[in-house]
Amino acid sequence: MKHRQLEAFRNVMRTGTTAKAADLMCVTQPAVSRLIGELEIYLNFKLFDRVKGRLVPTPEALKFFNGVERFFIGIDELENSAKQIREQGGGALKISATPALSTGVLPKAIEEFHQTHKKAAVEIETAPFSQIALRLQTFQTDLGIAHAFPDLPGIEQMTLANVAHICAMHETHPLTRKDVITPEDLAGENVLRIMPQGNMNWDDTQNVLNEAAIQFRSDFGTQSSHTGYAMIAQNLAIGLIEPFAAVPWCRNGVVVKPFEPKIEYPYVVATPEDQPLSRMARDFIKILRNHVKTFERENYQASPFES
Repeated sequence: MKHRQLEAFRNVMRTGTTAKAADLMCVTQPAVSRLIGELEIYLNFKLFDRVKGRLVPTPEALKFFNGVERFFIGIDELENSAKQIREQGGGALKISATPALSTGVLPKAIEEFHQTHKKAAVEIETAPFSQIALRLQTFQTDLGIAHAFPDLPGIEQMTLANVAHICAMHETHPLTRKDVITPEDLAGENVLRIMPQGNMNWDDTQNVLNEAAIQFRSDFGTQSSHTGYAMIAQNLAIGLIEPFAAVPWCRNGVVVKPFEPKIEYPYVVATPEDQPLSRMARDFIKILRNHVKTFERENYQASPFES
């Protein structure tokens, strides 16, 4: 059973005549009839009856046609897949990112990426740190964007930047008048506690305050930056917190200031170990790195995020 025989049969079924099938296949009508005859010999059953000068499919032909259609649908899917690889450098680019990064630098990076990869599909999954690690280890995502992972099997990572935490407060707080916040400024304040998540903790932030030997409260804790900023927007606490999620909250009653001494954490783009990067992924990583650098340059001035 040859592909050309199946193609002839399919075209006759679809058009109703060998003449129209021949036009589609760019061959003669006798050539189509010969291909159908050869297929009938191979199958050992008749495919068409001629009734009043017209070809009428036999019951066997109708059943066989269902299988032939499924076969050609599979071929079409392979052709579409090949076309997508040619035009996009692969299928959809799957990105897993923490909530803060997915609403911080990621949208701007995707906007620039889309300008040069207009046919590329991008799928963004917002996930916690531990879930991103699992996605990478099980090859369910192409890129993971988060703070640095510990030494986990199955994950390779490239540093994007070492990013300093900032001090965030409600716009009515007296500390908004200062250009830079220090540990001593937080004496007696209610400082938001950033809770550990999986293998990631924020001990350095807590250690800076402990080493300053100041008295402060910590009535509220959360693992989520956006939840933390929401608490700050309600004037419930002051936060020493990552800056990526700050932008929308600075339009909703939150003011952020640099904090000294700097408390820096590395942020990375991670990939599944031993999996070659597609051209799309390489292009996106280059764009993302540039946007992280721009974010640092624009936002780590004396009064970041202020217009």
